[in-house]
Amino acid sequence: MKRKAKKRLKGRILWSISLILACSMILSTAVGYIYFTEVVRKQGIQDEKNRLSQIASQITFLAEDNKRFAESILVDEQLQDLLEEEVEGNAFLLETRYEKVVRRLVFYNNLRPYVENSFLQMADGTCFGSSYKFKDSNYIEEKLQKPELEAYQKDQKQVYSSPYYDKETGSDKRKICYRISMYDKRKFGQLKARLYQELDLEYFLEQVHAYAENTPYVALLGNDQEILYQQDQKNRLKNALEEKEERSGEKVYRTKAGYLLCYPVEETGWELCVLVTNSLLLQKSLFVLKFFMLSFLLTLGVVVFVVSRIVENIVRPLTSLSEQMEAVEYGTHRPIPVIHTGDEIEILYECFQDMMEELYKGEQKRIAYEKQKRDMEYDITLSQINPHYLYNVLNTVVYLSAAGKNQDVVKIVHSLIYTLHETLKIGEGNVETTIEKELELTRCYLDIQKYRYPDLFTVEIICEEKLKACLVPQTMIQPLVENAILHGILPTEEKGTIQVTIKEEEERLVIQVKDEGAGISRQQMERFQRGEEMRQNGTRRHIGVENVRSRIHYLYGASYGMEIQSEEGKGTLVTLNLPVKFAEEKE
Repeated sequence: MKRKAKKRLKGRILWSISLILACSMILSTAVGYIYFTEVVRKQGIQDEKNRLSQIASQITFLAEDNKRFAESILVDEQLQDLLEEEVEGNAFLLETRYEKVVRRLVFYNNLRPYVENSFLQMADGTCFGSSYKFKDSNYIEEKLQKPELEAYQKDQKQVYSSPYYDKETGSDKRKICYRISMYDKRKFGQLKARLYQELDLEYFLEQVHAYAENTPYVALLGNDQEILYQQDQKNRLKNALEEKEERSGEKVYRTKAGYLLCYPVEETGWELCVLVTNSLLLQKSLFVLKFFMLSFLLTLGVVVFVVSRIVENIVRPLTSLSEQMEAVEYGTHRPIPVIHTGDEIEILYECFQDMMEELYKGEQKRIAYEKQKRDMEYDITLSQINPHYLYNVLNTVVYLSAAGKNQDVVKIVHSLIYTLHETLKIGEGNVETTIEKELELTRCYLDIQKYRYPDLFTVEIICEEKLKACLVPQTMIQPLVENAILHGILPTEEKGTIQVTIKEEEERLVIQVKDEGAGISRQQMERFQRGEEMRQNGTRRHIGVENVRSRIHYLYGASYGMEIQSEEGKGTLVTLNLPVKFAEEKE
């Protein structure tokens, strides 16, 4: 049983602390995981944006190189001179100039691997191409009227066209057309010619290829959002492009599948896009989750181990103390080692030791009180059921019966029965009664004594009507009246008066019994004040008075009690101070 109690206490503390720690750590782990997951998400998006920026920069670099290359063609002095020659009307000179321009264009084409063809379209409609087939102006017009180039021709601000296939050559390579204008030096702002370059699109897309190897969802969009390049598994990117909702301030779009990142390619009007899926971000977040879970388990294990050791040190003295308490419960008491913990447990141990000492003292005091109570009950019962007293009462009954005074006999017997009945109630646990009943008991006693000592004493009882309901200890007034008769009036052999006064003073019930009898000697008063039994001729006297004083202290404490004022030969005044308690307040 003790072992189970120890485990239960230790286990409850350990489980409580572990539960609190676990909840706190779970909450901290969850908050940390959410925070770092968001960091991972932002970092993942930022990493992809950085990669997009690098790829876009590489494509931009090619576009800028091509622009500078095209501009170098337009400012070529030899080419400029050829275009300025006056050859109108001379077929030979025209043919010669055309061949020279073509050779110059071919020369430049060979300088860049991504340039397939070049041709100049003069403002007057004359055309020069790196291929002889461009000699035919109709061919060039038909070429520029391709559906992919038709919109391109209308929008003069667009420098790159949509991708197309050259059906004339039967090539499967997609091409794009780059356009740059040449203006007349002598006539400011007047268009002189336009240079068109057919470029190999795949050369530009090689940079995207390398990026797309590690990215399943990537696309390069043209000027009209046409797809120049696409790597799209399960059409997620296509769907993302259709449902994107732009966030404010950045090219990041939230979609059902994840986050769509778009980065502009300068100098081209293109846009590079990549879809960062939720599954990809989750995969990156799993590392964070595993890290937090591992950290949580390790930390919790270490904390539980340390806490268990601490709890063991705390519980050990408590266990010893509980064993001692249990021993006390079963009526045994054995000492335990002194506990020196310097905290509340040591205080608890000291309080327990003090409590045990107080319990022991209280038990001894209770035993003494019980003995005192039994002695008081015995004394007052003895004083009322005294064989000598009963003998005298019965002799009086016999005398009155012989005299034929039957009514007096009945009155004495009734008074005796009432006196015995009220006296025996003391042993039944009834410690208090009303003043009204107490006065009735006193009157019954006086009725009996008046037949024994006729015309020897008179008794005056003064009591307010409202005080008759007050509670006092049983057999409280009668013993004082008895002592006044037996030890006050009778020794004088003269008629005397006994006055019983009951009143309320300063929220206290005051009961006074005064006689004009023999009084009490100084030696007896000193004994009484010391609490000693007053004896006369080797026998106890004034048993009732001492009993009354003891019962007052026993029931109400030391603040209440008895006071005796007496002068030998002049009489005695006994004053009782009691609390004011009415019958309805007995609860």
